[in-house]
Amino acid sequence: MRVLVLTLDLGIPGCRSLKARRSVLERLKASLRRDLNLSVSEVAPRDLHDRARLGVAAVVDNRAQGDAQYERIHAVLAREPRILLIAEEKEYW
Repeated sequence: MRVLVLTLDLGIPGCRSLKARRSVLERLKASLRRDLNLSVSEVAPRDLHDRARLGVAAVVDNRAQGDAQYERIHAVLAREPRILLIAEEKEYW
């Protein structure tokens, strides 16, 4: 058993308020939780309108299953037109 841990640095171009930012992020987090059964948390920075960092974790049987889950996460991100992936860090524990 392994744990896939992703740190996603996201841009939210054109977002002008924290309320709008929260709306975009809540929709993304709900999709990741509902569609892929992942643990998702906003880890920082919480005070910028157009940036966010999410921590995502998944328990997988092996690295191949983790890589497949990683691809599904990217598919969910691609469906969100207001989200721009700036950087990411992927780890297995």
